[in-house]
Amino acid sequence: MKNYKILIVGYDFEQKIHRGITFYGKALIKSLKEIGNEIYLLTSGEFSEEEYIYLLNIIRQLDSPNYLDKKGKLLFFIKNLIKKRQDIIENKFIFQDSKLNYLNHVKYFYNIPYFYDLTTVHNRFFLKKPMDLNIENKAVDLIITTSPMNIKTDVPLMQTLHDVIPLSCRFHPPMDDSKIFYYRVKNMLRYSYKILSVSEYSKQECLKIFPSFEDKIEVVHQPIPVYEDEKLLAEEEIVQESILNKFNLKKDNFLFYVGMLEKRKNIKGMIEAFLGVYDKIKIPLVFAGGLGYGQEEFINYLKDTKLKKKIKYLGYINNIEKLVLLKNSRAFLFPSFNEGFGLPPLEAMLMGTNVLTSNTSALPEVCGDAALLINPFNIKELADGIIEITLNERLRENLKLNHKKQIEKFSYENFQNKISRVIS
Repeated sequence: MKNYKILIVGYDFEQKIHRGITFYGKALIKSLKEIGNEIYLLTSGEFSEEEYIYLLNIIRQLDSPNYLDKKGKLLFFIKNLIKKRQDIIENKFIFQDSKLNYLNHVKYFYNIPYFYDLTTVHNRFFLKKPMDLNIENKAVDLIITTSPMNIKTDVPLMQTLHDVIPLSCRFHPPMDDSKIFYYRVKNMLRYSYKILSVSEYSKQECLKIFPSFEDKIEVVHQPIPVYEDEKLLAEEEIVQESILNKFNLKKDNFLFYVGMLEKRKNIKGMIEAFLGVYDKIKIPLVFAGGLGYGQEEFINYLKDTKLKKKIKYLGYINNIEKLVLLKNSRAFLFPSFNEGFGLPPLEAMLMGTNVLTSNTSALPEVCGDAALLINPFNIKELADGIIEITLNERLRENLKLNHKKQIEKFSYENFQNKISRVIS
């Protein structure tokens, strides 16, 4: 197999909180490096004449990103209309912490100052036209993005599709964002030679809107983003005890949801179904994660002091806390309306916890017969499912028997093998 110089492009690496797409990008970088490729990462650090300071700017942009305000973005965009500065900086650091240790697989940073801010402005002003990303001196052989980007380049381009949820008729963001996303996907399909879709469901949903691109799209399931050292730490009794005490929770005595709290995740329906059966199950429902689009539907439930013994909202939690709470919860609830993939149910299974999730979108593809599937649009069915996943011991044992088989389908090894075949 030929080894390539591969440039990874993904604005998700420069987000303050790393979510599912970032974990996909980290797995992509690691797998490509391990099969013999040389990895470049497109970054957007501020330029400095001093190379060491320039490198520090790049690392700090990845660790604690600094975004331009609207005026700054516009001025910098105008300044860079003719030519964008491009620099290749060798990665000279070794990283120990879990947020940045993926950078140990990156040999060079391909830095274009404020590149991801520039793409944001471009998408607003030149909606239908892709932004040129021409690589000086053909420094790399292949570009792979971690999510759809409205770019055109002079080297082979491969992009990743996670979902087309912003184009759905329900649970969508504001219309302007949907328009921008539409052209990102349309130009991704037009100017890329191959598209990696993280699920068969996302592929088929994309083809409903853009039916002429089927030959370009290949399904490569995302791996479970749990690192063995973090899993082992989360399984330590003293760590579990400390975290449970921190949140005033008891082992096997709470239901759990972790992820963005937004309209699409069916938070309101989950709460209403749970409150309807609380007298039968008598354990609290615990939420963790940031507040997102449509939060006005359910925020009052989270703030209601009369419900504080029934519903707890922890806000953002770190990865070890997440794994400990997954492991110690009675069950994990994930009755989302629409998912392009759905990592949290697999993470719960990996930690040995039963899952209730939806029979819609990509979730049956991801969870198979290892989870209790319900119709998320039917509150009674959701409520009945909460009772079953909490109290039906026979069901709980049968589901656990299927966890291992389902988890293995989404192993890192399977992901790496598929990526290797796709780029060869």
